[in-house]
Amino acid sequence: MALFETAQTNFRRRLTRAIALPFILMLALSGILFLQLNHLLSVTRWVDHTDRVIAQANYTQRLLLDMESGIRGYLVTGNPSFLAPYQASSLLIDPAFNDLRSLISDNPRQIQRLKELRAIYEQWNRYAPSQIARKQRSGDYQFSVFNTRRHLMDAMRVQLASFIETEEVLRDVRTDTAQKTTQLTIGSTLGLTVGLGSLLALFTNRQLIAVAKTYKHALAIAQEQTEALRRSAQRLEALHQIDRAILAAHSPAEVVRAALSRMQRLVPCQQAFVVLFHFETGIAHVIAGTVNGDFPFPEGATLQIDEFLPGFVLGQQRSYSVENATINRCPPAIKRMGEGQSNCMTIPLRVEENLLGELILSATEPTTFNPEHQEIAREVADQLAIAMQQAELREQLEQYNAQLEQRVSDRTVQLQEANAELEAFAYSVSHDLRAPLRAMQGFSSALLEDYGDSFDVIGQDYAQRIVTAAQRMDILIQDLLDYSRLSRTEIRLQPIHLEAVVIEVLAQLEPEVRQKQVQVAVESPLPQVVGHRTTLIQVLTNLLNNAMKFIAPGVQPQVRVWAEVRERGEAEEQGIVETRVETRAIASIAEESESHQPSANSQLWVRLWIEDNGIGIAPEHQQRIFRVFERLHGIESYPGTGIGLAIVRKGLERMGGYAGVESQANQGSRFWIDLPKARDEC
Repeated sequence: MALFETAQTNFRRRLTRAIALPFILMLALSGILFLQLNHLLSVTRWVDHTDRVIAQANYTQRLLLDMESGIRGYLVTGNPSFLAPYQASSLLIDPAFNDLRSLISDNPRQIQRLKELRAIYEQWNRYAPSQIARKQRSGDYQFSVFNTRRHLMDAMRVQLASFIETEEVLRDVRTDTAQKTTQLTIGSTLGLTVGLGSLLALFTNRQLIAVAKTYKHALAIAQEQTEALRRSAQRLEALHQIDRAILAAHSPAEVVRAALSRMQRLVPCQQAFVVLFHFETGIAHVIAGTVNGDFPFPEGATLQIDEFLPGFVLGQQRSYSVENATINRCPPAIKRMGEGQSNCMTIPLRVEENLLGELILSATEPTTFNPEHQEIAREVADQLAIAMQQAELREQLEQYNAQLEQRVSDRTVQLQEANAELEAFAYSVSHDLRAPLRAMQGFSSALLEDYGDSFDVIGQDYAQRIVTAAQRMDILIQDLLDYSRLSRTEIRLQPIHLEAVVIEVLAQLEPEVRQKQVQVAVESPLPQVVGHRTTLIQVLTNLLNNAMKFIAPGVQPQVRVWAEVRERGEAEEQGIVETRVETRAIASIAEESESHQPSANSQLWVRLWIEDNGIGIAPEHQQRIFRVFERLHGIESYPGTGIGLAIVRKGLERMGGYAGVESQANQGSRFWIDLPKARDEC
């Protein structure tokens, strides 16, 4: 990158020079041309100045001649009209002398000559007014004065001629200088243009050649850097593939094979393998490798550690590295890798300075492993070290999980055996209690029949209470036996015609229906469900019996039975399940496998409703009524053992169903049970 920046700097410097030099040369040429043109203009201005001096001198001379000719004409002819030129020129002659004086201010010689000319003029002009006045007064003029003035005029003519001649000579000199300056300016301009153009072309050519070289050098550097980036991208991609291969592998050997097979695409080696060290036993374990040709160490081979590690490493278990060494300098095991191997590289596998093993590479060509290869090998070794450690930790975790699962399984078996023994004991006790209870019930009935007349009213009441208590105790024991039997009985789930079951239950309850004049409405048809027929009959018997029993005095019982098909979870989405009491059964795996039940997420369920117009259940009691021996009313008001709804819950648990209730006090109740819909009805 530094070389590329240096090339860029040189390129910018040369490009700046190529742009700046023409600009500087143009400025220099423009300055020289400006000076030459300024000099040429100055020379030209002096030529023009001389012309103006000559013209002013001629103008002054013409004024003097007009003045002389006017006076002379008037003096000779006496005609006043001849005085007009004199008078007009007299007004202009002084400004003419002043202008001429200002034009020759840079020439002292001409100034002196002009002073002399003006002195002659002033002398000449002093005679003019007296001559004009004499002519006007007497009609003649003074001839001697006339001659004097003529001589003065001649002197002025000579002076002006010399003055003009001097200016003409000066004009010729300045004109010649202007011509030479013009020629010099043109020649120098052409010479400078050609010279600077040649210099600029030469410099531009050299700069362009230098810029081309710089650009070529920068391009070469960019290509080298692009190639380096491409190799770096390939290397990162290969390392990423190694990471993915390591993550996808399930055993240490698969991890090593996957990593080394991909590493050999970047590092040219003929043999590569990984060994792990067990310092407690002094054994080195060959995990896996990739080789071209014969390999002396098969996977799973065990060797002594000192065949791989130098002696100074064994005692301290510290990290070391032997890179790009000849095969003769490697440990003994490396020398056994085969003939033709002349170079080896050994990279330690370490995690937080803990030496786990080695990654060993060998090649047939000397100095095969350049710094880039060594760096790639170290990165792969670091990844393998972490993978090996994770694999070891995973194996330990799996062992711990297996041990834990075995302990849980053993405890579960023990708990099931204890529950079975407890249930068997409860069943046996309940069953055995019925014998003395029947004896007590029989003897108390016989006592009333045989000796009832001998008792007074109080005695007969006591005897009757004994009979009633014995009967109630018998019913309670029978309910406990039914509840216990539900847990002990092996049930097999199968499709059941729900409508036939309801009709059978109502037939069993026919005497009670007739006695209480219950109005029962069953909304047919009722779908098929998956369940256990006997258990379902027991569940429905308890629910219908409750619907007919918990009725307010003087109210004719009305029971309505209907069913609906729904997907499990619909009720929960409606947000009404929190007001219900719901029980969930966990059927045994064996039962589920034989029950033809699809998963709960995709199965249709049948909800059977049993609605009554009874006394209802307050929401705060709805959690209790499905427990054993839970009663909301005294036995004098509504007789019962408090086990009926517990049997309902237990029966639904065994069949893998649900049960619940929706009710309000004094507004009746709606009990429901959910069972999977039989598949042939879907």
